[in-house]
Amino acid sequence: MLGQRRSRTIEHGGATDPLERTLSKAVAHRVAGRFQKARNNLQRLLEAAPQHAGAHHELGVLTSKADGAGPAVPHFVAALRADPEQPRYWLALALSLLVLNRVGEVRALMEQFRSRGLADDGSRSVLKEFTDHAFARGQERYNAGDLAAAEALADLVIGLDDTHANATHLAGAIAAGKGRHQQAFDLFSIAIYREPDNAAYFSSLGAVLITMGDNSGAISALERAVALDPDLAIAQANLSGVYQRISRHGAAVSHARRAVALDPALANAHNNLGCGLKSLGHVREAIASFDRALATDPGHITAHSNRLFAKLYAEGVPHADYAADARSFGARFADPLLRRRPFANDRDAGRRLRIGFVSGDLCTHAVARFIEPFLRHFDRVQFETRAYMTQAAEDAVSARLRALFDGWHNIAGLDDDEAADLIEADAIDILVDLSGHSAGHRLLVFARKPAPVQVSYLGHPATTGLRAMDYRLTDHGLDVPGQTESLHTETLWWLPGVSATYEPPEGVAPVRERPPFEDNGFVTFGVMNRFEKIGDGALQAWAEILGRLPDAHLFMVVGDVEVPEVRAQVEVRLSKAGLPIDRVRLHPRTTTGYFQLYHEFDIALDSFPYNGGTTSCDTLSMGVPIIALRGTHAVASVGSSLLSTVGLDELAAETPEDYVARAVALARDANRLRALRTGLRERVYASPLMDHARFAREMGEAFRSMWKRWIETPQSP
Repeated sequence: MLGQRRSRTIEHGGATDPLERTLSKAVAHRVAGRFQKARNNLQRLLEAAPQHAGAHHELGVLTSKADGAGPAVPHFVAALRADPEQPRYWLALALSLLVLNRVGEVRALMEQFRSRGLADDGSRSVLKEFTDHAFARGQERYNAGDLAAAEALADLVIGLDDTHANATHLAGAIAAGKGRHQQAFDLFSIAIYREPDNAAYFSSLGAVLITMGDNSGAISALERAVALDPDLAIAQANLSGVYQRISRHGAAVSHARRAVALDPALANAHNNLGCGLKSLGHVREAIASFDRALATDPGHITAHSNRLFAKLYAEGVPHADYAADARSFGARFADPLLRRRPFANDRDAGRRLRIGFVSGDLCTHAVARFIEPFLRHFDRVQFETRAYMTQAAEDAVSARLRALFDGWHNIAGLDDDEAADLIEADAIDILVDLSGHSAGHRLLVFARKPAPVQVSYLGHPATTGLRAMDYRLTDHGLDVPGQTESLHTETLWWLPGVSATYEPPEGVAPVRERPPFEDNGFVTFGVMNRFEKIGDGALQAWAEILGRLPDAHLFMVVGDVEVPEVRAQVEVRLSKAGLPIDRVRLHPRTTTGYFQLYHEFDIALDSFPYNGGTTSCDTLSMGVPIIALRGTHAVASVGSSLLSTVGLDELAAETPEDYVARAVALARDANRLRALRTGLRERVYASPLMDHARFAREMGEAFRSMWKRWIETPQSP
């Protein structure tokens, strides 16, 4: 690219002063903003000395200021050709090319510069100044969301200086953003090796470890980050997030509050605070935190979804308010993304259909307990199934589920457009969402309508708010026809039986042979539902039950209750509701020995306004009857629906007063309680709740009918 010519000194009576004085005047005019005078001086100088490197360089500087980097490039090239021994000429050209995003040319230029050797301080200084500029520009592009440009610049810097820790860290952040989590982990580790006391690097490492599912590693990295810099808000917020994942809700709230105090503008800190507060049962305060997250960052999709979910838990929030917020979410974030074009899918009504399932819960999660038996019994002749896993971390359950699908894609590393393109390229006919607004959802993939028919199912018992979602699968126990259709953007599709079948885990504990009251001398009620599902109305009902039964006790499982401050908060809330704390036994949530906890109580009390789901299935399968309150929409109707499915409608109440009365009556009738518990597991196993073959057949019929309806409406995209 560049020759090796040197500028020839133009001698006038043996002196060079006139040329240098002219150049100095040009510089002074340029600094003062007198660009035309500066240009005139430089033109005169170059007429006298056409190869004057300094004049060409100054003309490049002037042109860059007046007309931009593009017109300046030829002048910087001329300066460099005239005198390639001047490091600053290389820098000037490189920076101009950098501004023009001509990264390939910049790389070639600076590699040539470096190959000349960096023996002097000036050359080393120029290389450092350039790499710092290139890094800053890469960081700017990263902050703007342009990962491709940022990656090219980070690679450029690292190629010139592989010890540049900031560029290595940036490359790791870009890799994480593109879903290349192992690469991100490696790059962050290298950056930490370069600068072992950099708190930000440990914070980033912790964040990617969360994504990779390594919670203990994430905690270690993030605790190191806050030890190095207790005032690093992002590390405090990330630490809150990982503690929330492992149900250390008190610590999650504490670190989130610290992050909010350090940086009130950090939306994710408010979001994480909301998550922790919700888990501790402070649902109203949680909604307020999500509101603050959205006030800080109105485009924070996760905070929007968390706020919607919290409204389902909130007592006193009409379901119509939730539905209105969901529609608002859809109108703002999803509807503008809708792709309007004809689909190329074969419109044959009877052919084998491709059904895609999108979820972040195809792993050790409650969703797997329901989807796995369905997949085992689903007609693989009539239907081909493909999974689109949205979480990077997979486990042994994922491996087991993978074998039940005809195809499996992990789309955690794909953006929404890429994921939608993949689904469309796979020619999916019916795309099923298993998440709704729960964690790991990809609703904005559905917003793009990559499949002709799209269905919301299982993970979110309410409307998504998306016009692009055609149906929500339900049953007559969850949504009574004529009551909830107006609360959905989707069309409700009622299955003739249940809308899900349950399977207990392999090796589940046996049912307790004798009810606990036989040994204790008193009846124990039990609550296994998450604390956030329990409204004050439910607590007051339980207090009334214990008030009418002076010998009765209440066993409750509460996350993080082993932490003294959390326990104190829980006891205060229970006391305010009128519960006698001396007759309430609080037990931490656990996975080890979980099913043995059902041996601790005689009768289960369902939560409201948000009923138990998987927990209630577990309860019944463990031979424990449940008292449930029948609600007016799906989340408040799960308990009564399950009781109806197993033939125990007598335990479903219509009002809170009726709920109390039925619980008290059952506790006082020892013979009836014994009879209900005897053979309850067998009753559940023989019920439609576990008739997987029938359910899979009915799901297949529903999918086929949805498909026929679509092909009969050719104008629909």
